[in-house]
Amino acid sequence: MNIILLLALICIVPLCLVYHARYRAQHKQYLRVNHCFDAAFYNFPGAVCIIKLGDDTSGDIIVDGNRALEQLMGWSRDEMADSTVDSHHAWHNQEQRRDFLTQLREKGEILRFPAEMLDRDKTLHYLYLTAKVFDLEGEPHFIVLFGDRSVQRKTEERARMEGLRYRALYEGMIDGYCRCNKNGYFIESNRAFREPLGYTEEELWRLTPRDITPTRQHAEDARIEQELRERGSCKLYEKEQIRKDGSTFPVELQLYVSLDDQGEFDGWWAIIRDLSKTKRDQANLDFLAYHDPTTGLPNRTLLQDRLEHALERARRDQQQLALLFIDLDRFKHVNDTLGYHVGDALLQVVARSMGALLRDSDTLARLSGDEFMILLEENATTANVTMVADRILAMFAKPQILQDQEIYITASIGVSIFPQDGDSVDILMKYAELAMFKAKDQGRNIYQFFESGLSVGALERLALENGLRSVVSRGELVLHYQPQINLLTGHLIGVEALVRWQNPGLGLVMPDRFIHIAEDIGIISDIGAWVLQEACRQMAAWQKKGLHVPRIAVNLSVQQLERTDLVSLVQRQLEVSGLKPQQLELEVTESMLMRQTGRALEILNALESMGVYLAVDDFGTGYSSFGYLKRLPVHRLKIDYSFIRDIGQDANDEAITRAIIALSDSLGLEVVAEGVEREEQETFLRREGCHLVQGFRYDKGLPAKDLLSKYMKVVT
Repeated sequence: MNIILLLALICIVPLCLVYHARYRAQHKQYLRVNHCFDAAFYNFPGAVCIIKLGDDTSGDIIVDGNRALEQLMGWSRDEMADSTVDSHHAWHNQEQRRDFLTQLREKGEILRFPAEMLDRDKTLHYLYLTAKVFDLEGEPHFIVLFGDRSVQRKTEERARMEGLRYRALYEGMIDGYCRCNKNGYFIESNRAFREPLGYTEEELWRLTPRDITPTRQHAEDARIEQELRERGSCKLYEKEQIRKDGSTFPVELQLYVSLDDQGEFDGWWAIIRDLSKTKRDQANLDFLAYHDPTTGLPNRTLLQDRLEHALERARRDQQQLALLFIDLDRFKHVNDTLGYHVGDALLQVVARSMGALLRDSDTLARLSGDEFMILLEENATTANVTMVADRILAMFAKPQILQDQEIYITASIGVSIFPQDGDSVDILMKYAELAMFKAKDQGRNIYQFFESGLSVGALERLALENGLRSVVSRGELVLHYQPQINLLTGHLIGVEALVRWQNPGLGLVMPDRFIHIAEDIGIISDIGAWVLQEACRQMAAWQKKGLHVPRIAVNLSVQQLERTDLVSLVQRQLEVSGLKPQQLELEVTESMLMRQTGRALEILNALESMGVYLAVDDFGTGYSSFGYLKRLPVHRLKIDYSFIRDIGQDANDEAITRAIIALSDSLGLEVVAEGVEREEQETFLRREGCHLVQGFRYDKGLPAKDLLSKYMKVVT
C-alpha cells in the first residue's frame, strides 16, 4: 500500500510540477495580455466606455471608461465604474437616449448615431455614437465609441442658416421668380410671383404658364420658347398675366432655359417684374405733364397744343376761334384770409362751374395760379363769345358754395379772336391777356375784347407785373423818407417811409404805378415785410450816427393786416433793430379799417398792447362813424391830401378839415395834415390847432443819406 502511494506520488508530483509551471506561464501571459488590453483601452485616443445593459428598474451600469472619456465628460474612471448612466445625467435628451437603446437592442449595433451629451460642467457636446452589443460572462454588455461631430454640426448649421437666409432672400425678392419642369408645370415660386396672381404655392403646382396667360399671347409665347431652346440664351419681353380672379396685369418677363447635369433641356425658369405700379406712375406722369394737378384741367402746354391744331383747322375751314383769358379778382385775398387749402378747393369749384357752361368741343385750361383760359372752336362768333362771357360773369355773381360756406369772388375776362386779332398761338394768348388787364383797369368783374389800342398800356402793365414778381429778391426796392414837422417848433417829429422801385429800365418808379399791381398779383405782403425790415434797420442806423428821429411811420396793406403772423413779424423786427415799440408807427387806411373783421381788430389791439403807435391814414375818405372810430386802438389821424389841397379855395374842404381836427381833439388823438404845399394851408392849420404836418412845403421824400445830412442837428 505504501509502495503504491509512493509510486503514485512519484508519478503525480512531476505532473503537478509540469502543470504548475504551465499554469504559471499561462497566468503570466494572461496578466500580460490583460495589462496590454487595459493599457490599450485606457489610452485609446477615442472616448470609449463599456456599459452593462440593465432593465427598466436598475438602469444601465458603466463598467469602465478610458482616459479620453474622462477628458471628454469630466468624470474620473473610478467615479464612472459601477455607476449608472443616469446618475451622471449625460444624456441631454432622454427621448434621444430611449431611441438609441431601442435601436441597439433591436439591431445589436449602431453606426454614427447623432447625440447631444452633457459633461460634468453641463457643457453640451455634439457627438456620434458607435455601439455594439456583446456577451460578457453570460450578461449583455455594449461598448460605445464617442466621435466628435462639432465641426460637422457647425457645417450643417451653417448650411441650414445659409439655406434659411437664401430662402428668406428668395422669398423677400422684389422681383418674382418661378421655375417650371420640362412638362411645363410650376415646381417653384417665390412670394413676389405668387401674390400678384393670388395663388398659393400648392395651387401653382397644378398650373402651367399657359394657365396664367391670355390666350391671344400663347402663340407668341410658344415662338419665344422655341427660339430660346434653339439659342439657349435668355429673353426679356413684356406680356400680360391673369390673376386668380380673372383680371390681368402687365409684367416684364426674363425667361431662361434650364438644363440638367447632362446638359439636356430640363424646363424653364424666369424672373418676373410686376409693371402695374410702373404703368400707373407713368400714366400719372403723362397726365401731370399735360394737366393741372389741382383742378385736373388741361395745363398751358396741352392748351397750346390744342390751340395749334385748332388754328390749323380754322385756317383750312376759314372759321373763327376765340380765346377767353379769365383771371379771378383778388384771389390772393382768399388764400391769405382762409388759407391755401380753401383757395385750392375754390379753384376746383370754379373749374367745375365754368366747365358746366361749355360745350364738349370747347377747352377749359388752368394756366397758373388763378388764371384760366377757354378755347372756343365751333361757331366762335362775336355774339356767341359774348354769350359765353356773360354766362361766366353771371356764374361769378352767385356765391361759390364751399364746405357749407358762401364765398363771393369775381373775375375779369379778356378775349382775342382769330383771325382778326392774330394768327399764332403766342399772339392770341398774349392779346387775350392784355384784354384781361384792360378789364381789370376798368374796375374788374367785366369782359373786354382786344383792341389794337390796348397794346401800349397793357404791355406796360405786363412788363411791370413781370418785373415785380421778383423785385424783393433782386434788391430793387428803396425807401425815401418824408419828414413830419411840428409847426410850433419847426422840429422834426418823425418820418414816413415811402417805397420806390429802382427799375433798371424804367428808372425810379413811384408807388402809384406799381402798388396796385403788386396787390393784384399777391406780392404786396412781401413788399410790405421788406419795407418794415428796412425802415427799422434805417432808424437804428440813424441812431448810431447821432440823428434822433422820434418815430418812423410804415404803411400796412390790407393783405399784411390779414396775416396771422403780423404781430410776430413786427416783434421780430423790433428785436433785431433794437428799436423801442414807441418809435414805430404803423399806418392803415380808413377804408381798410371799415371792412376788417374781428380778427384784424385783434391784431391791431395786440400791436397797440406792444406799445406800437397806430395811425389812420387818408382819414375822411371812408365815412367812419364816430362810434366805430372810438373803438379802434389808434393814436393818430392823418387828414387826407384831397381835403388839404383846396384849403383857401374850397370852403367845404376847410369845413371838413376843421371838423376832423375837432374830432381828433375830442377823442384825444393827434392829427397830422398830409400834402401841405402852400403858405395859406399852413396858416389855416396853425389857426385851427393842427400843428403836425408833412408835405412838399417842408420836404419831399428824401433818401436816407440826404435826410441825415439835412436834419443831423435838429433837436425835437
